[in-house]
This record gives sequence, structure tokens and C-alpha cells, in this order.
Amino acid sequence: MEGTNQKPWHGLGAEIDANLSPHEMLVKAKLDYKRPYKSPANHETFRFFKSFAEAGEAHIQTVGQLDKGRIIWALARLDETFTVKGADPVEGCLLFASRDEKRESVDMRVMTVRDICGNTLQIGSAGKSLFKNTFRRVFIPTPPFLSPATTHLDDKMIQKAKENIGLGREAIAAFASSAERLAGQAVDEATAHRYMFEVFQSEQLAEKKTKMAIEAITKAPGQDLESAAMTAWGLLNAVTYTVDYQLGKNQDSRLRLAWFGSHADIKKRAFDLALELL
Repeated sequence: MEGTNQKPWHGLGAEIDANLSPHEMLVKAKLDYKRPYKSPANHETFRFFKSFAEAGEAHIQTVGQLDKGRIIWALARLDETFTVKGADPVEGCLLFASRDEKRESVDMRVMTVRDICGNTLQIGSAGKSLFKNTFRRVFIPTPPFLSPATTHLDDKMIQKAKENIGLGREAIAAFASSAERLAGQAVDEATAHRYMFEVFQSEQLAEKKTKMAIEAITKAPGQDLESAAMTAWGLLNAVTYTVDYQLGKNQDSRLRLAWFGSHADIKKRAFDLALELL
């Protein structure tokens, strides 16, 4: 098992000061002018990430890339932290990402990060999850062949940012209540095994994945805490740990699958099934 204080994006992202400029974020994410044909689009997108987050009083703390730069992303603090059973802190975050190389749209997802080992879980929110990248310049058929750069969000987008980030905070607060209830629900070994089978039964290599997740129930970081030791909360975190740290060919593929691919669905199914144990 991995040690504590690890994060699933370790080596794929860089912790930053929230006051860095978009260009400095670009450099930290190793997306500077070594690849000039992408640099304007990436720069404009980080500018959008930063402006959108700050409009909702969130602050970018990590930036990175996946799939050789096809995906660029940023994590922003929501300053919404809760502690399960008094000793298991969880941080609420926003995940911003642009997954098409034209950078015309931006995903915004609400996410929790468990402090003790960094495993992540996307949380459903009533807010929108996809936004037009209004800072992205487009090619036009006449000189100067590129539309002017936008440097500020307009009033309508600022309002969207405030509303959607506000709804993200509400989603984190609701999840905190669910997490506390899950931590109060004890489970026995038979229930734990049945739960893992149900989580992974529709997956390829289901037996192998189920076995890894069962092992994580007791051996993953933080599973000995009162909040997690043979509780429904512990089962959920055993799944998110397994997905973030053990499934996939390499670290890059694990993170892509966990955040944007089929493994994000595994986590959602794990959360839904955990609630059924209450």
C-alpha cells in the first residue's frame, strides 16, 4: 500500500501560490513555450481558470497536465473543510479542466480530497459543469486572423461563477453530513465483501479489482481511524483509494480514468451503494 501524505496527482501537477499569473501557472504545469502552437490556447485557458475561480472566491492551489498536454487542469480550494469523527479531515475543491486541444470549453467539477492520503471523490452539484471559455481567441478569415484577447470576465460570466461555485459549496456541506452518517454506520466483514463485489461486478477484471479493494479496507492509509475502521465511510474510501492509486497502467492513466473516465463511475457507484448501507 502507498504511504500517507501522497496525492494521486503527485508528479503530474505542481502546487502553486494562488497569486501566480496564468503564464507562471503555465510554466509550473510544464506547458510553457516548448510547444508554441498550443501555448496561446493554454495561456488563455489558465487565465479563465484563475478568473472564474477568483470570481467565486476560490483559489487555485495545483495545476497540471495529462495525456501529454491534451488535458490541462487546475484544483482550487473552496475553503470548505470538514472533519469526520473529529480526526479525518476532508477538503472541498473545484476541479477545472479543458480536455479538447482547441480549449473552447472548460469543465468545472466539485471534488473532495481526503487529507490523510489524498484520494478524491467527485460530488454531484446542482450547478453547471461545462462553460464556454470566453478568453479563448478564435481564428477569423480576415486580418489580423485572430480575435482580440479577452482579459476579464464579463458581468454575466462573473455571476455564473458566483452562482455555480456557491452551489459547489452547498454540495460539499451536504456531502459532509453524509460522510458523518457513513462514518457512524458499522459494517461486518460479510457486508464489506458483498459491497465490494457490487461496486466492481460490472467491471473488467472484476475479481482482481474486488480483491484489491477488500485489501484496502484495512491496509490503505487512514483506514484505522475511528471514522473508517469497518464503517461505510471506510468502505467508500477503500474504493476511492484503490481507484486513485492502484487501477490503470500508469499514474497518468489512473488519474485520467479516475477524474474523467470510467473509473469516476466506479466511485459514484461506490458512494451510492455506501448510502444504501445506512
